[in-house]
Amino acid sequence: MFFIKSIPANIRYYLRQSLLIYLVDCLFLGVMLIALSLISLERHDLNQLKKQLANFNTTKEGTNPLTHLVQSKEILLGRYQFIAVMLTIVITLVIGILTWQAFKKMRQDIDTFTSANWSRHTIVNYYTLTALCLLISASVTVILGWLLVNSYYWRGLELINQQWLQKPLRPIQGPRAFQPLFKNHLTDFSSHSLLNPILHESTKQNLTNQVFAQLWAPFISLIAPVYIIGWCQVTRFRKMRKA
Repeated sequence: MFFIKSIPANIRYYLRQSLLIYLVDCLFLGVMLIALSLISLERHDLNQLKKQLANFNTTKEGTNPLTHLVQSKEILLGRYQFIAVMLTIVITLVIGILTWQAFKKMRQDIDTFTSANWSRHTIVNYYTLTALCLLISASVTVILGWLLVNSYYWRGLELINQQWLQKPLRPIQGPRAFQPLFKNHLTDFSSHSLLNPILHESTKQNLTNQVFAQLWAPFISLIAPVYIIGWCQVTRFRKMRKA
């Protein structure tokens, strides 16, 4: 019981450091939320595009503007995925450095726990649970804020996605290059909707659920370094204490 009750007290005692970790958690979760959302959005748009292209002949690879559109969207999706991976690596390193510094400042407390016959496993779990409480608080903050502006959020990402897609399409003049392809085809979409698909509310909800299902990855990348670095630091301090 003391183990659990002392965690809030520990957060208050190290309030400045706790606030810094909380803000870093909020920042990273927010940025990763956007990255994962862009990946889900672009993957959805790409799948929809491929279904729509079944109405056209795209055998002239390399010269057909539709082929160029698919390739551009695949490249954009790859860039989003690369950004997400790099963000995960960077934040893992940042959290690792912050954790290393935090444990150096808390060495006196760790020595006290060791004197009180706390095992290495117990000490590491104690500080990992403290970091987990801060991470859960940050997650609740980010997710609640996200859900409050969810509809506007997806609309904003649509605009960002369309803007980034326009750059590789400038050599083929965007929607105007696709207009001749629609002359002899009866479809329920236009050249404009190919490049600017509209998200319905049901689609936004499905994308939101997809992003929720992927949040475990950034969550683990934020908490795993705390446990690993904590174990290394506590082991090092115990060896130095015996020396």
